[in-house]
Amino acid sequence: MRAVRSVLLAGLAGATLAACEETRSGAASGSGDHHVDIKLVGVDVDRWTCDLIATPALISQTLGIPARAIDSTLGSAPGTPKPCNFVAEGIVPEAWSFDLDCRDHALAIAEKLFGEYTARNYELIAQFDASTGGKVIKDDAGVEQHAVAAPFEVAVGRKALDHHGQAILFVDDDTPCYARIAGPDPERRLLVAKLVASRLTPATAPMRPRPATPAAAPGK
Repeated sequence: MRAVRSVLLAGLAGATLAACEETRSGAASGSGDHHVDIKLVGVDVDRWTCDLIATPALISQTLGIPARAIDSTLGSAPGTPKPCNFVAEGIVPEAWSFDLDCRDHALAIAEKLFGEYTARNYELIAQFDASTGGKVIKDDAGVEQHAVAAPFEVAVGRKALDHHGQAILFVDDDTPCYARIAGPDPERRLLVAKLVASRLTPATAPMRPRPATPAAAPGK
């Protein structure tokens, strides 16, 4: 009996040890704990680069003329990347740029800018009309001078405004960001804005990294 009892105790000890080894390895556990990987989106502003949105090759293709990137001499607001600047090598060199703001309060800033840009745009038109008295003004070379173009809405992102005849401001539709695109003509400004909007995603946005929003189930 003493020998049988020794065999049973040895068997129980071996089974207990095996169970402990399984628990430590994660193969089996009575606790029901599971490791969950959390996917983050957003790129730290310090690590973000313009190429995540538009390379010189993409800008060249969009504008229809060769373009090269140049370093920005302008600073940026804290928490935002520096503007992305390009020179398009046409008959006359053209300056193009875009900048992004994806801070936690960016959308509130964008709404304020829509109002400010629109009001200032109309003020400049009124000032020009008052100074010219409605007459055609020409410079020393005989070139007619005109007021800045009136602001108008364009179809890009969730909401967009072409203003001052110089730039487009738009609120993105799938990130908490707004963008500004500057360039010399409205048709190609819109093309560049659409390029930026198409490549601005939660994965490429210069914003504080955060958990990705779960994809909606089919049919919802």
